[in-house]
Amino acid sequence: MLKQIITICLIGLLLNGCCAHFYNKTFINKYEFEDFSHFNGVCIYIRGGDSERNPIIFVNPECGNITPYVVVLDKNTHQVMRTKWEITEDRVIADTLKFQNLAQAFLKYQIPRLDVDEQGNVFVYMKDVETLALARFVNEDEMLKFTRKKWINVKNNWYKLK
Repeated sequence: MLKQIITICLIGLLLNGCCAHFYNKTFINKYEFEDFSHFNGVCIYIRGGDSERNPIIFVNPECGNITPYVVVLDKNTHQVMRTKWEITEDRVIADTLKFQNLAQAFLKYQIPRLDVDEQGNVFVYMKDVETLALARFVNEDEMLKFTRKKWINVKNNWYKLK
């Protein structure tokens, strides 16, 4: 019985690794040359759904330096249903229409999170909002800024964590 459980666990781990590799490759093949510049300076992620399962998307300008802007999109049409600034009651001066458009554009990638820094480096989260799957650096100098992490080249300027 113990041997069967261990075998099932090992098969599960193997399939999980294969699926992650498959999704990474599929994403790169589809979006290898995608222009993410309209997301520069923004972290955007899905934070679940409302009572009708419409996606709740947090658009975080400056990737955390100010409170996120919340956009609820219709699950079928991707039209904006509701918006608000999370946590703060103060008015934040920002282009909220741009954030709504970014939320709509983000859904096409079918990933839980996308971060693009001011330099244009792209960080893709495939499994959940916490686990970095892929990074695309503008150039090698930008990649060297992240030397605390070990990178493996996947294709062209796309990398994954070692």
